[in-house]
Amino acid sequence: KLELNYCLTDCVTNILWKKAALNTSNMAGRTLAAALLVGIIAQKSSAFSFSPPSQRTHYASSSCLYSSPAVKENEQHENQQQQHSHSLLWEKTLEVAPDSYVNPAIDLAIRPPEKGGTGILAVDDVKKDTIVLCLPLEQVGMIDAASILDSAPEGEDAVFDMLNVMWNKGVASEKNKKKGEDTQEGERLAVLVGIIAHLQLTRYKDKTAWTATEVKEGHALEESRRLGLFLDAMPLLPQQPTPNNPLQHPFPTHFLYWDDDEIEQLLQGTMAQTKAREVRAGVGLVIREWSAAFLKEHSSMKQSEILNAIFSAFTAVLSRSFGDEAGRDLDGAGRMLVPLVDMLNHDSEEPNVSWQWHVGEGDEEKIKAGRGDIAVTTLKDVKKGEELYKCYGWRPAWDIASSYGFVPRLKKERWECSVIPLFPAVLDLAPDVIATPNQISNDETSLDLLLESNYGVLVKAVLAAVDAANEIEARQNTDSGSEIASKVKTDRPAQLDRLEVMSLFRPPPALTANDFPFARRQPCVVVGTKIGASDQITSSNQQYHREALKTVLPAYRAAASAIAQLRLNHKNGDSSSSIQASQMAMAAASLDKGTDWDEAALKLIRLGINDRIQTIKGDGKAASTWLAQSTTVRRLDEISLQHRQFRADMSSDIREAELNVLHTLYNELNTLA
Repeated sequence: KLELNYCLTDCVTNILWKKAALNTSNMAGRTLAAALLVGIIAQKSSAFSFSPPSQRTHYASSSCLYSSPAVKENEQHENQQQQHSHSLLWEKTLEVAPDSYVNPAIDLAIRPPEKGGTGILAVDDVKKDTIVLCLPLEQVGMIDAASILDSAPEGEDAVFDMLNVMWNKGVASEKNKKKGEDTQEGERLAVLVGIIAHLQLTRYKDKTAWTATEVKEGHALEESRRLGLFLDAMPLLPQQPTPNNPLQHPFPTHFLYWDDDEIEQLLQGTMAQTKAREVRAGVGLVIREWSAAFLKEHSSMKQSEILNAIFSAFTAVLSRSFGDEAGRDLDGAGRMLVPLVDMLNHDSEEPNVSWQWHVGEGDEEKIKAGRGDIAVTTLKDVKKGEELYKCYGWRPAWDIASSYGFVPRLKKERWECSVIPLFPAVLDLAPDVIATPNQISNDETSLDLLLESNYGVLVKAVLAAVDAANEIEARQNTDSGSEIASKVKTDRPAQLDRLEVMSLFRPPPALTANDFPFARRQPCVVVGTKIGASDQITSSNQQYHREALKTVLPAYRAAASAIAQLRLNHKNGDSSSSIQASQMAMAAASLDKGTDWDEAALKLIRLGINDRIQTIKGDGKAASTWLAQSTTVRRLDEISLQHRQFRADMSSDIREAELNVLHTLYNELNTLA
């Protein structure tokens, strides 16, 4: 049996047994959803009129990569063993899909990861609105949960039985509709992960078994053989190495494969650290639920190998699965994996292709069944030698890193996000009074707002105040008979139009570090604008910067009102008094004429931006110091050193993206002042 050269047992053990530090008992539901839903954005593509080519042909042998003379069967098998798994999948998938179409002006490119990895290139000029790839889903080996589970005999396979229960639970979830939709999609995605891991482990045993009796006959074995080439082409382990495709770490930059020290040190002070912890904790909960079934069906394998397969399946599904713009798979909801199309790389700034799920006009049954063709069409002219890029969907740097394991480089301009603290880490309750040393040591004049017991109520009050302010504004517009002015249509992501508060992991304040030496969470507001690669581009997007500040301003008005009430209660010697939600709502809606809450809110934003800039820069320097020390003190092999440097570079890119947003908004605040 193949001995794997890496093991994630320690990582998983830490995930499962350090739940107290991660506070998973309180966030079990939302961490599972966060881990499974993060990065899954339905692909958006513009509609186009599709007319299939008059004479469809499969991929011709004229390709410079794959044309070869006829060889004997054993020689052909040997060549396949030498061929890269991606090129083998490309070639064989098109051979078995006679109705597929590949434009002769494109071809597959196999490159090392540092040079872009696998991609699809134009080998000739391609005009705009040209169909370059069209794949019939029925023929190319699409992987979706519903069709595989529907054909799985009940009681034959413990893993399939468990996943069937999980799938049906998600389908039947109708209570609490809003919450139910999130749970349903998360569970469906988890089921797809479980299927991939189960089939991959089954295929591994099938390829390495000494005797036929070592592999259990059944649905899993049949499906693993049917989908074998696609499974081999995924970044999954375990799998057999070949001279041209040696066994290496499948996805070195994905957060699931970082060790704990790298998460803590390299991502310190970024929202990526929160995302990484949530993903790892959520996956840990799933593994605990699945362990009995997987151990039963794969008892001959090491636990580390089973864990590796599940971890790898999560990275594959998070980074490669997609649906149409409605998120549909075979039965109308969920995700799917489609070979070849997932070899298109990402570009959110200047994508030159889009894909669309095409079925016959009025063929609703075919749509519901998830059948038809995946058609890839150019959005602009593509010159010879250029790579084909599609947009995976907009997300901020820290979020896209959590699913895809990379951060897009800023070429010209793009929408990006940062987070700004809603409250100071430690609130001075008596700013106009000089506190005595005894008062300071007893925390009599300050409030630690990194403790959830202190900030939790305040955050809920702020969110309620903003909702109330929105209702007040809508009612006023209705009563006055005025219509809300329609916004100018822009490419601003819809996610940025709603208020979102996220928790940022922070070290404990110096004053309370001895009493509570645990990492804390700081509530922050997500704010986004369009950043540019140059000052000139950034300045030209001033309208977006002001719109970003305008979107979050009501939340900071409400926060300023809450702070004023806390200080007043402290001054009156009645710190136990609750804050008045009505006052916060009035402040959020700018209806309190006695106080200029805009000025107070802008001051909070300015302080928060300064705090974030200092935090990101300081933690970035600390990360660089740790990286230098860790590579000298601890002896790492060449591959491990390379992977750690990849992770450090990605961490720097995440920090740089957030700093760009913060500096841009800070400069805009100065112009407003």
